[in-house]
Amino acid sequence: MAWRTVVIENSASLSLKDNKLVIANDDEIHVPLEDIDSLILEAPAMRMTKNILLALAENKINVILCDEKYLPTATILPYSQASRGARYAKAQLSLSESTRKHLWRRNIMAKIANQAEVLKKNGYEYEDLIELSKTVRSGDAGNNESIAARLYFARLFEDSTRRKPTWSNSALDYGYAIVRSALARSVASRGFISMVGINHRSDLNQYNLVDDLIESFRPLVDDYIITKVMPKHSDDLTDENLSREDRSILVDILNQSGIISGKKYQIRTLCEMVVDNYANAIINDSAEDFELPKLSL
Repeated sequence: MAWRTVVIENSASLSLKDNKLVIANDDEIHVPLEDIDSLILEAPAMRMTKNILLALAENKINVILCDEKYLPTATILPYSQASRGARYAKAQLSLSESTRKHLWRRNIMAKIANQAEVLKKNGYEYEDLIELSKTVRSGDAGNNESIAARLYFARLFEDSTRRKPTWSNSALDYGYAIVRSALARSVASRGFISMVGINHRSDLNQYNLVDDLIESFRPLVDDYIITKVMPKHSDDLTDENLSREDRSILVDILNQSGIISGKKYQIRTLCEMVVDNYANAIINDSAEDFELPKLSL
């Protein structure tokens, strides 16, 4: 199973040799394609051929493009090679409104419960979020997600709207983007219609389903950033830029752990499992099959 995240920070030339990705600048680095889970391109200039992109796609390697601030802004995904794509697409389009609302309820319950665990772990008040997680109604009719988010981010980062230009918001965006890309790859590889979501329904968003499935993962990213990145910023909480050290920590986020069914798995594996659980839920028209990750303490 692919496990390696490769980050290219400086301008380089990419080529293929013996089913390996060759990265050449001052030196040459050879990385087996079968080992690469994600390829993150931070460098402003890159030289590669179409055959490189085809090889990356055929090996289901997630390619992430970063902007001038080193934040992920785009991902390149292969067309689905799933044999059950038509079946899943049909199930998505015929999903009952009742099941859709119950799926969203479970999603938000899991997200808020994970947020409460992050607060508890880091010494903040959390009991009110536990109550919010237990009282989510079908379709989140009471908007518990929004209420919980304001309380949660105000305590963790003193930014209830998450709009301040701070390192923490940049780090959150970076971490979410990496997990989002991993989920997008899992969704594409199984043949889902990625723009048909559970709750997200924007006509302008190709990844509505991915933006639904990522919700319970967000607190796992938050906890990772608090644990791994925040100690590097104890002297300056306002700088919005991420250092090279910050980014090198964040790219390892897919190797961190969460829990499903009482067992610990890496986030990269959890992404696959959650997409499979969603598939089972819509095929069986049963929200109870939609199991989501919990924070690993």
